Amino acid sequence: MTNSANVKIELIKRSYNQEKIVNIAQNDPNWHVRLAAVENIDDENILKDIANNDLTSAVAIKAMENINDKEFLSDICLNHPDSYLRLATINRICDESVLSKKELPPLLEEMLLNDHDSYILKNVCENPNLTNQDVLIIVSKSENDETLKRQAIKKIVDEKILTDFALNDSNEYIRREAILNPNLKNLDVLYKIIKSDSDEFNRIMAIYKIPDRQSLLEIIYKKPLHHRLAEIAQNTNFSLNDYFAGVFETEKDEYKRQVAINFITDSEILENTVLNECNDEIRADAIKNKSFKNQEILDELILNESNPKVLFEIVSRIQNQELLSSYVENHLEYNEIIVKAISRLHNKALLEKLASHPQSQIRFEAVKKISKLKNQDEILRDIALSEMCEEICVVAVGSMNIRNDLIEVADKRSEKSIRIAALNQIRPKRLLDNFTGSIIRNSLVDLPFEFALEKMALNDRDDDIRKLATSKLNDERILYEISSGDDVNSIDAQIRLDSLFEEIKRIDNDLILKELADCNDTKVSSMAMDRMDDLKTWKNRIAEINEINDISTLKDISQNDFNYLVRSEAEGKLEKMLFHIRLDEIGSKSNQEKMKAIVNDEGFSLEIRRKALLKINDKDFIKKFETLLG
Repeated sequence: MTNSANVKIELIKRSYNQEKIVNIAQNDPNWHVRLAAVENIDDENILKDIANNDLTSAVAIKAMENINDKEFLSDICLNHPDSYLRLATINRICDESVLSKKELPPLLEEMLLNDHDSYILKNVCENPNLTNQDVLIIVSKSENDETLKRQAIKKIVDEKILTDFALNDSNEYIRREAILNPNLKNLDVLYKIIKSDSDEFNRIMAIYKIPDRQSLLEIIYKKPLHHRLAEIAQNTNFSLNDYFAGVFETEKDEYKRQVAINFITDSEILENTVLNECNDEIRADAIKNKSFKNQEILDELILNESNPKVLFEIVSRIQNQELLSSYVENHLEYNEIIVKAISRLHNKALLEKLASHPQSQIRFEAVKKISKLKNQDEILRDIALSEMCEEICVVAVGSMNIRNDLIEVADKRSEKSIRIAALNQIRPKRLLDNFTGSIIRNSLVDLPFEFALEKMALNDRDDDIRKLATSKLNDERILYEISSGDDVNSIDAQIRLDSLFEEIKRIDNDLILKELADCNDTKVSSMAMDRMDDLKTWKNRIAEINEINDISTLKDISQNDFNYLVRSEAEGKLEKMLFHIRLDEIGSKSNQEKMKAIVNDEGFSLEIRRKALLKINDKDFIKKFETLLG
C-alpha cells in the first residue's frame, strides 16, 4: 500500500466527518482505503448502496456486515451478481441467526433452486436448516453436479426415492449415497443390492447395513445368495463362527451347511471339510474361505481332484508353481479352470509354449499373461508377427515398447486392427530435439523405423494408417511436405508441426533459442528469434516492475497487461507487498491471533489464507473456514 493510502486510512480512523468518509468509501480508487472508510460509516442506507455497487468483493462484504435489514440481506443472497458477496451474506445470516427458524428455510430453498454458483449450492444444501423434502428431491433428480446430488440424497428421508436411486441409478457413487442413507432399511432392497449391484464396495456397504443376525439369516437362508457368501462373510459384526460351526455340525439342510462353511474361521473344521466332505460345493467354499491356509492339502489335491468347482478353487489359491505348471501341461482342454491356472503361472518357458498351442483360447490366455510380465519384448514381437488370431495379436502389441518392433508389425501385418494397434503404441519423439543437438537426428538404429514410417505416411493405401503414421513422424521436412498438400493426413501433419511451434513459444533458455535461431529451418529460426525478443522485453519489464512500489500501478499491470508473464510477476510482487503491509497492520498480536486475522482477511490470496489456517489450533475456527482447505 502506498504512503498516501496509509495516510488516508489513518485520517479516516481519526475523522468524525461522515460526509468525507462516505465520499471516500464511494469514490476512492484504492480499495483498501474504501474498505477502511466503510468500517467507519454509520448510515445503513449508504452501506446498502456500497454493498450493491462496489465492484471489490471485500469492500461490498464489509458493508454488508454492518447492515441488519433482513429483507435487504435476503435480496443480496438471491439477486446480487457477486458470488463471494452472496456466499458471505448467507453465511452471516446463518452464523448470526439474522433470520428466525421460520424465515431461514424458505431463503435456503430458493437459493438452492435458483443460484448458479456450485460452491454456494453445496454450502446451502449442507445447511442443517434445509430439510424441505420436495426441494431436496427436485435437486437430487435434476442436478448434473454429482456432489450436489449426493448431498441432497444424504438428506432425503423417503425410502421409496432412496430405493429408486440405490437400485436404478447408473452412477455407482449416487447409488452408494442412497445405500449409506440411514433411512434405507428395507431388507428386500438390501438383498437386491447385495445380489446385483455391479460395484463391490456398494455391495459391502449393503451387507454392513444388515441390522442383526436374524436379518442376515433371513436373507441368506430364504433368498439364496450363493455367489455373495464370501462377501457377506466379511461382516464380522455378529461373531458368527461359533454359531455357524454348530449349524455346520448339526444341520441336515445342505444349503444351510454351505452358508455356514463361508462364515467359519476354525482352520481345523475347514481342513476336515476339504478332505472329507461329500458335498463338493461345500468343499469348494471351504477352500475359498480366507481362513483356510493349508497349502499342503492343496498340493495333494491338485494331483487327484476331479470335481471342477473344487479344482477351480485349488488353482485359485495354490502357491506351488511347479505343481500348478504340471497341472496346466496335463490338462490343456479349455475351461475356466485352465484359464484361472494360466493367469497364475510364473513359468515363462511354459507360457511361451502355450502361446503356440493349437487352441486359440489357450494361446489367448497365455499371451494375456505374458503381456503382464516385464521384459518380454522379443516373445511379444514374435507373437505379433506370426499369430493368426487378430485378437491375440492386438493383446501382444498392447504390451510392446520397442519402436522398431512396432513399426515392423505395422509394416508386415495386413490386418488393419493390428496395424493401428502397433502405430498407436508408438510414442512420438519431440521434434524440437532435431534442432537442439541433444540427440542425433536419426541414429542408425532409428533409420529403418523412420523410413518405414515415412513410407506409410506418404504411400499407404489406407487413409487411417496414413493419418496415424503422420502423427508419429519425426522428420519435419516430410511433415511440411504433407501439410502443404491436400491428402487426408495434411491436418495431422500440421498438428504435429504445431506441437513444435508451441514448444518454441514456451522456451526460456537463451542458449537453446540461439541454437534454434541459427538452424536452416526458416520457420523455426524466425519463431526462435521472436521468442528471444519477447524474453528480452519481458526481462526488461520485469526489471521495471521490481522498481515499482505503487500498489494501484501493480494491480493495474497484474490485471490488464497483455503478457501473462508480466501479469504474473506484478501479481507476485503485489501479493508480497500486501502480505507485509497487512502483517504490519495486524501488529503485535500473538501468532495465533495473527494467523486468524490473515484467514479472515480476504485481501490475502487463498494460498496465504490456507497456509495460515493450517497453523491454527482452534478447532471451532478451523471448522468455520474448512472450505478454504477444499
